[in-house]
Amino acid sequence: MIHSIFETKLGWCCIIGEKGRLLEVIPFLSTKEEIRSRIVSKYAHITDDDGSFEELIGAINRYLSGERVEFKFSLDLSVYTTFQRRVWEITGAIPYGDTRTYGQVSAELGKARSSRAVGRALAGNPLPIVIPCHRVVRSNGELGGYSAPGGIDVKAKLLRMEGHELVSKGRIFIFS
Repeated sequence: MIHSIFETKLGWCCIIGEKGRLLEVIPFLSTKEEIRSRIVSKYAHITDDDGSFEELIGAINRYLSGERVEFKFSLDLSVYTTFQRRVWEITGAIPYGDTRTYGQVSAELGKARSSRAVGRALAGNPLPIVIPCHRVVRSNGELGGYSAPGGIDVKAKLLRMEGHELVSKGRIFIFS
């Protein structure tokens, strides 16, 4: 298992993978030490990247600079449930600049009444940015949650970067 730690305009990130496939992206922590602490506590045997993540690091930085980027990398989601993988597959297909509601994702799953389960699956997304869970919002226009570091503020930044106009009402962001 290998990892690469790098700095972005929103904070420090880490990519973790094995055998050419992505396992996890840890985004937007304040310091490199926070990243190191998190990966050491979670992964017993992990080594520094051998350069195999350079393309993804470049893609993430281009995306965060406002470029439309398609993240087409090999993912390893084998330890997750079929339901989670299907939610993430649908979410991964949401184009740059578009959004879907939790209800729309659950309807596409063929489980129209599973919006909350969709939200829980998205909260467990191991690959934020690569699987753009920030593009899924509530049906009333509120952004809902975002479990990656930085929370709802980062979700709002990412959606604004993709061209959405948002209005802040305290800690709630609403599409205007």
